[in-house]
Amino acid sequence: MIVVMTKFPINPQYKEEFSRYAVERFGEKGLAQQEGFIKMNILQPVDFPPGKENNMFIIETYWEDMEALKKYTESEAFRKAHENPPPREWFSGHPVIEVYSVIKNM
Repeated sequence: MIVVMTKFPINPQYKEEFSRYAVERFGEKGLAQQEGFIKMNILQPVDFPPGKENNMFIIETYWEDMEALKKYTESEAFRKAHENPPPREWFSGHPVIEVYSVIKNM
């Protein structure tokens, strides 16, 4: 199984807007219909311990294998999903994409 983690550093004043945007738009352009797609999680940052600000939203997608992920990145659904991104001022840095292979699942 492959896990893709896309990390979005968001300016604190836009956390609520980005949260709404992510819930309403991420995964809504045909992701669930892609062959090999398993699931998606949207993770909202939590300030912990209190007073330590966390502004990193994470979108996790799970795929059966690398071939399924590769096919998705070449699909019309992928292209549509990446049209009209959020405003640049919402971001405090560049999004980062990390890809992992699951070696243990409990």
